[in-house]
Amino acid sequence: MDWNKRYENEDTPWDKGAPAPILRELLDEAMFTGGEVEGKTRPKTSHEILVPGCGYGHDVREIAAAGYSATGIDISAKALAVAEEQTTSLSPDHQGRMTFAQEDLFDPELPRKKRYDAIWEHTCYCAISPELRSAYVEAAYHLLKPRGLLIGVFFTTEQTRPGPPHMTNRADLCQLFSERFELLWEKAPQLCYPAREGKEWLMGWRRRE
Repeated sequence: MDWNKRYENEDTPWDKGAPAPILRELLDEAMFTGGEVEGKTRPKTSHEILVPGCGYGHDVREIAAAGYSATGIDISAKALAVAEEQTTSLSPDHQGRMTFAQEDLFDPELPRKKRYDAIWEHTCYCAISPELRSAYVEAAYHLLKPRGLLIGVFFTTEQTRPGPPHMTNRADLCQLFSERFELLWEKAPQLCYPAREGKEWLMGWRRRE
């Protein structure tokens, strides 16, 4: 898939022009810091959250608005250019908590540049070929700091047409992630984009040491 061409042609049906609906609830509940409220641990601004396959950066801006340091990576230069453009109207403090970079999630050099307290998975896992899912788990493991968190909303429904999006199921997710991660919690998200109700599954994983 030539993702940059898709963005250049504005052929992006996965983009809804807003952050994932469940993301605000997760941020309000401090799930990216293990459910601990600010004041009991180090400040939010020192928690660094990675958003792989960030596209136009809606989720990155939402995470930064909640007070965290957010980094969005994507392989599409066009998507990142739009993401950067859409930050110009934000306050300097909000802008200062965001970073966008053209990077390949599977680049083995990436963890040597920086590691993160948490990863927010929204639409990256379903975009990659299923053959790369084990590599995704390995990449996420190495990009996280010790005991880092991966929180993701996954498409768990029947594959009715060729992907992407590539669907998955809970059993496959548990099989793939459990060697490197410990499952902390899971649930059906109460907030979804229209037409995605009942098709998503939310999971919180902690990096095994």
